[in-house]
Amino acid sequence: MKPRALIYLRDIFVIAITSFGGAQAHLAIMHNILVKKRNYFTEEELLEVNALCQLLPGAASTQTIILLTQKKWNTLMAILALIIWILPACTVMTLTVILLSNFETKDIPTDFLIFIQPTAIGIIAYAGFNLAIKVIRNNTSMMIMLLSLLIAASFTTPWTFVILIVGAAVVTNFTRKEETINDKNEKRIGWTPSWLSFAILFITFVTAGVLALITHNLPIVLFENFFRFGTLTFGGGSVLVPLMFEQFVKHRHYLSPNEFLSGLAISQALPGPSFAFATFTGGMAMKHWNSSFSIIGCVIGTVGIFLPAALIAFFVFPIWQYVKNFFFVRRALEGINAAAVGLIFSAAVILFTNLEFHMANMFVVIITFLLLNYTRMKAPVLVALALVTGIAYSYFN
Repeated sequence: MKPRALIYLRDIFVIAITSFGGAQAHLAIMHNILVKKRNYFTEEELLEVNALCQLLPGAASTQTIILLTQKKWNTLMAILALIIWILPACTVMTLTVILLSNFETKDIPTDFLIFIQPTAIGIIAYAGFNLAIKVIRNNTSMMIMLLSLLIAASFTTPWTFVILIVGAAVVTNFTRKEETINDKNEKRIGWTPSWLSFAILFITFVTAGVLALITHNLPIVLFENFFRFGTLTFGGGSVLVPLMFEQFVKHRHYLSPNEFLSGLAISQALPGPSFAFATFTGGMAMKHWNSSFSIIGCVIGTVGIFLPAALIAFFVFPIWQYVKNFFFVRRALEGINAAAVGLIFSAAVILFTNLEFHMANMFVVIITFLLLNYTRMKAPVLVALALVTGIAYSYFN
């Protein structure tokens, strides 16, 4: 491997351990390191690829790194960059599963996590607010956001999110004016990885669904659930949260609400992809077997959630190079972004309604939001403060 390629992979690792705050913050770190510092890509290239990934189901930041790497290097380098990008966060979430499992086995109380749960909700609410400032630019976007929030909070099914995203894209195609777009000649990505990726995606999706239906085997069912979520989830990690909560907490009872929210808060404090929360969920879903199976569950969650994101990215990018200047594609982006903001707010609403109602929880959510919005405090600091406060609270009570 060439030295510059190794330096590039090292830079991806640096992004993975420093990019806190979700997809928008990830984009800023990528811009700083990949564009300004190293000059691997132009600003236009970065923003265009990121815009494409916002339109796709799956982990947007992960797909952005995959496609940028494929565009500059090749498919193998893109796979290596993917592994390096997800490894730090997924490793920490696996260690978290082992730690919490040991707490339960030894009957060690976990009351010290009491303030972490509403802190996570405040972080999600702030993420939605911060994104809304950037993408809600007119009355149409505002209405799409509010309707998405109302509908998603009322009907928490996987298809609800897909229908909202598609519907929002259709609406803005009828309301936005046409714009002039300049086409440029640029290097094209070959079609072979595209069709191979689609074949793997389709075969895996169908096979996993059939096997899960026939066998009811827990590892297979988990993989099918995660793979389906990774294939159909638009809007990033905050949209994935209510899907997993509905499936694994309310429907199948693999996790308790407290376990789910505690893991979510920890994942929000980590740099890297927010979809790494699936690593935690998969491990906790299998913790009742033994610690070895918890680790297997972490692997299932990781592979199941990130594999479709990679396959979709590899499949779509050559197509995007031919259709990206179509007016209907450009006009759809405004509606998709507005719906995504509504879905983020709906995640905060759904999670808060599953907390026991105490004024303390409401206070923590509001304080978390205000500190993130009006100070320079970061989410990891707030989670650490919530953890310390929870330890003190549990000690004195």
